[in-house]
Amino acid sequence: MREQEGNGGTSVEQVVLELRDRVERARAAGEYADDLSDVELQIPSVPVVQGFDLQAAGPRVRFRPELGFSSKPVVGPAITFVKRVLFRLQLHVFNDLAQQTDTAIARVETAIAVEAATRERLEDRMKALEARLAKLEAPGTARPGPSSTGD
Repeated sequence: MREQEGNGGTSVEQVVLELRDRVERARAAGEYADDLSDVELQIPSVPVVQGFDLQAAGPRVRFRPELGFSSKPVVGPAITFVKRVLFRLQLHVFNDLAQQTDTAIARVETAIAVEAATRERLEDRMKALEARLAKLEAPGTARPGPSSTGD
């Protein structure tokens, strides 16, 4: 048993060493770039807030004691009675937990919506600034330079 553990540890170490060697060879061959600035990130095609029900009319999370029943032929009514008694004892605790969860979900959804709106606004501004910069850098465009009056 002890020898198997030792062999298992050695084989894991060998695998790690082999992987490190492969990575070093790949790096030396130029397969892994140190600069990833030219890699284009994927932009979601749909807005991030799509699918969130920010204007929900009712609670998203709720306690449903009506599901506490049993359909077993002989003992079903007794099981249902016991479940309903237990649900009544725990009703306030579970309702409070459901309300807290619903409030937390609403806060997270709102934060995501604000973050997404801010990101979209900043992306639009960045595109406008890039377009403005491209116009300024275009050939044949007069560029503002130092004044010749010596101000």
